[in-house]
Amino acid sequence: MKGTVVVIAAHAFEARAVAGVGRGVVKEPWGSWMLYRGEMWDIPLAVIRCGPGKVAAAAAAQAAIQYLDPAVIVSFGVAGSPDPSTEIGTMVIARAVVDVALEELGDLPVEIPSRFESPTELRDVFLTVPGSTEGLVLCWEGQVASPSRRPPIDGIHGGPLAVDWESAAVAQVAQMWNIPWAVLKVISDHGEEDRLRRVAVVAKRPLQWAAETLRRACAAYLAEGLGGAVDHDDQDEKLISREEQSED
Repeated sequence: MKGTVVVIAAHAFEARAVAGVGRGVVKEPWGSWMLYRGEMWDIPLAVIRCGPGKVAAAAAAQAAIQYLDPAVIVSFGVAGSPDPSTEIGTMVIARAVVDVALEELGDLPVEIPSRFESPTELRDVFLTVPGSTEGLVLCWEGQVASPSRRPPIDGIHGGPLAVDWESAAVAQVAQMWNIPWAVLKVISDHGEEDRLRRVAVVAKRPLQWAAETLRRACAAYLAEGLGGAVDHDDQDEKLISREEQSED
């Protein structure tokens, strides 16, 4: 299957971790972002360091679809967890991503998707790599452990929880264009006061293994030719595939 493995990361240390499993990787400015391009085995690789936040992540995902011919898109990096029993370094593969801000706007007169179920075929391949765990990712631009601002986690069960700022944007854009997507997050903190000083150091080794997991999973997925079978758990009924658009 042709196409590029596109990885979207908010921070430079996250992007460098993925670039480290590639070969012939060249780093260059891409607008206000940084783009790393090379190969994983014989698969084209592109890593976009877009900066934090949903707007940046959505713009990067859309630019990737326009210019980089993605076979898959992966939101990659570190995340906090509101559950102190979740060990630092836990590698979470999202079974679903919830945009918390949109989830709380349930009384709007139009339906706005706020929960994105990850494509099962791609997710299952990621979970075959040792060390990965299925969980739920909350996309919530707030503090993980602030007493006054805390992600709404009541009633959420089933696997570890990760909280990040970008994953829902990547998932939504990829799903709009029927591109297989995955979210891979390494738990780096529980919202400690000094988290920003510790994140890159604490997550360095787990991020390296997460990047290797990404390399193995994407290679296996594309080698098996699964890229043409995307399951979004019935959400694709409202979408028109790129193949159908080209036929029109």
